[in-house]
Order: sequence, then C-alpha cells, then structure tokens
Amino acid sequence: MSQGSIRRDYTAKPRWYASRGIANYLVFDPLKGHAVTMWNPGPDGYLGRDTIPYGPDLTVDSPLGKLTIPTSRLPVDPKARPQI
Repeated sequence: MSQGSIRRDYTAKPRWYASRGIANYLVFDPLKGHAVTMWNPGPDGYLGRDTIPYGPDLTVDSPLGKLTIPTSRLPVDPKARPQI
C-alpha cells in the first residue's frame, strides 16, 4: 500500500478478485493504521466489508480454514491518524 496504489488496492483489485470468485481480500493499510477485510464475492465486488484498527489479532474465515494475523506490530506511517 502506498499513496500511488490507494485506488487500485481499495477499488480495482477487489472488483477483479471478487469477479473471479476469490473468497477473501485483505488490505493492510499503513497510511491509516488499519486492515480492511472483504468477503462474499460477487460479479461487481465484495458484498461484505469490515475495517479493523491495528492492534488486536485479525481472524479471517477462509476456504483454507481460520487464519489469524497479528496486527499489533504491522508498520504504520507516523502521520497516520487512528480511525474513529
């Protein structure tokens, strides 16, 4: 994730992956200090979406089973503002 890839990472890629039936799409955003999880793919994008601030572990139900990703040590841009 970088300033130049924001639109692609949040809009274009999720649409592309969802239209191909990829079950989950995750964005780890160091510019905002949060993770975005998307699930339930459809032809026009994902129908489900959550935004979770970095800190607690992120658990995702996937075709591979439950995946747990620790987020407390992920890099965060020093200028990032916590999302309220």
